[in-house]
Amino acid sequence: MTVPAEVREHWREARTSARNDGLVPALTLLSRALSPGVAPRGPRGHAVVPRELLGDLPEFDEEEDGDGGADPVPGLAVLGPAATAPAPAGPDSHDWGTGLAWLRLGASERLREACTAYLAARQVEGTSLLLQQLVKGALADVLIDHLEIEGVLDDLAEGVAPDSPLAPVLPLDAAALARLQAQITQADRALLRLLGAHGFTADGPGRTAYASELLADVYCGWPGPAGVPATNATSRKDNA
Repeated sequence: MTVPAEVREHWREARTSARNDGLVPALTLLSRALSPGVAPRGPRGHAVVPRELLGDLPEFDEEEDGDGGADPVPGLAVLGPAATAPAPAGPDSHDWGTGLAWLRLGASERLREACTAYLAARQVEGTSLLLQQLVKGALADVLIDHLEIEGVLDDLAEGVAPDSPLAPVLPLDAAALARLQAQITQADRALLRLLGAHGFTADGPGRTAYASELLADVYCGWPGPAGVPATNATSRKDNA
């Protein structure tokens, strides 16, 4: 399967936007590029949509939207299955799902940078938390995860032929994409553990990490780590 060059460029832009600007701006960018005027629906019919794009959706029903105060993060709306049948055709599931993996990688890298800055500023007995051996080891594990994920996505984004020796060893079918999404989620959870209570305060990064995980659940049908075959990275951690 050959992915158009412009779609691959949108993937990369989504990662850059998520890392530099945040999850909501990145999802807005990706939605406008790959699903203009249509809410991208997951396998169970749900959608996560930036609120600023709701007015562009002909199928949008304000009653379906519910209470904006229940948004996973400010600026995002979670929509139930479309009331009309059939729902308007959305983006290609492979292009959208892979784009979300790029986006979530950028958001996870943003979380890693925030975590590093927070730990560097915290001190215990006059020493920065960032210099503690266990903390450095945990951050190194997350960095390795990010580099592994980046490697897989970079191979896919190069657009090489499936039979080329440069193609990914395992194509990103639904199961492979779910494993990749699970690896991103586990990296986020490891970072939130390093942040302690700060990660779950009202102005902390926990809410955005939850929204990122919600994207994987809605669009990949991922039930959680227990329902996904372990990747090499997750196996490494489980056996550590």
